[in-house]
Amino acid sequence: MMKRNRVLVVGLGVSGRAAVQLLLSQGIKVHAVDSNRELLKTHPDIQAYIASGVSVGHDSEQLDLSQFDSVVVSPGVPQTHPLYRQAQARNMPLLGEIELACRSLKGTFLGVTGTNGKTTVTLLVTHVLNESGKAARALGNVGTPLAAQCCDVATQDIIFVVELSSFQLETLHSHIIDAAVLLNVTPDHLDRYKGMNEYARAKLHIADCLKPNGSCYIEEKCWNEFGHLTPQLHPKLYGYSHNCEISTDLQSLVVDSTPQGRLPDYLQGKSSHDLENLMAAYALCRHVGVTAEQFLSALATFKKPSHRIEFVCAKNGITYYDDSKGTNIDAVLRAVEALPGKIVLIAGGVDKGAPYTPWEAPFSDKVKAIYAIGQAASKIQKDLAHAIPVTLCATLEEAIKGATSVAASGDNVLLSPGCSSFDMFRDYAHRGEEFQRMVRSL
Repeated sequence: MMKRNRVLVVGLGVSGRAAVQLLLSQGIKVHAVDSNRELLKTHPDIQAYIASGVSVGHDSEQLDLSQFDSVVVSPGVPQTHPLYRQAQARNMPLLGEIELACRSLKGTFLGVTGTNGKTTVTLLVTHVLNESGKAARALGNVGTPLAAQCCDVATQDIIFVVELSSFQLETLHSHIIDAAVLLNVTPDHLDRYKGMNEYARAKLHIADCLKPNGSCYIEEKCWNEFGHLTPQLHPKLYGYSHNCEISTDLQSLVVDSTPQGRLPDYLQGKSSHDLENLMAAYALCRHVGVTAEQFLSALATFKKPSHRIEFVCAKNGITYYDDSKGTNIDAVLRAVEALPGKIVLIAGGVDKGAPYTPWEAPFSDKVKAIYAIGQAASKIQKDLAHAIPVTLCATLEEAIKGATSVAASGDNVLLSPGCSSFDMFRDYAHRGEEFQRMVRSL
């Protein structure tokens, strides 16, 4: 392990705090900074660090980086951050929390990345492995930092199923992953990346972190679109065609053209994001010895995580769905596609840099109206109001009442924001919880 006598940690969110805890457990001196002054003053973990002698400050403070051996950056810290750039200029080691943890953990690592479906696939793989008698834990971007596991000595026989965002992959360099899957790459985070190719490269970087005999599975459409960025890579493909190692005929799971097991009834006969997630999960599970029979048996008891096209309730013939996790353009398209009947859409939040115009054609016969909230509301109106009625709303509650007023019996009111939540809510889960609470109180 690299010697670190004093480390600078930039960003004290969930990952940053886990990194601080790991470093302290290794006897390393830490100075930690964050941009949120309220967090620095009030968070109990940070107050405990200060009480134990850890120095903490605002990330705008002038720092002499020569006093540090390395810098650990949280996923939310962009490469344009002044401290990031200063560390690069000094050729200092720059690590993310995932990289820091990887240097302390041994075991089997399965990596999951992509724009949409990461958490569902991560949790599905973990569920299947545990149901099949293989101890597994879901970690990373799914909510529990990998570094939090480093203090648990009983991890040798655990399979770590690690959800990895593009932000986390930027600072991951260890060859630690036994098998990885890249689900899809669609417009997202274009407020951080210069364009789709740069964003796709960040996702494709997961293949650079494989162990020497590791396998990388990539969804066929994604590879066809972005494979030219890494021509040296020879992934295993999954998808709907016979060119894929893992595919489906819409009746069964298929491996190398041989049917392996019948799909559940709700997935029969139609391509869907749920079916694509299932193929990706099966690829990883199969890599560690799970049979198709075991996989499909465990699938029957899997419950999808909340806020993903989640049925809330039906009132006066109107059905309400919470897709608060739909935080980018493609996720909203998939949610609209998945629901039968007409839709009144509630969208908006913090804009991520992509246009909303791709919604126009797919929404034309299905979405009756859009009620737009948050910082992105005006942009949604500008991009779409010529084709679909768009009403600007000051609050989520106003949007729910407006959407309900124009929905007819048999219609759906769908919260699928296509945006981040941080202008009005703590996170997407808080936004979804508030939506559900407000809908039930109508």
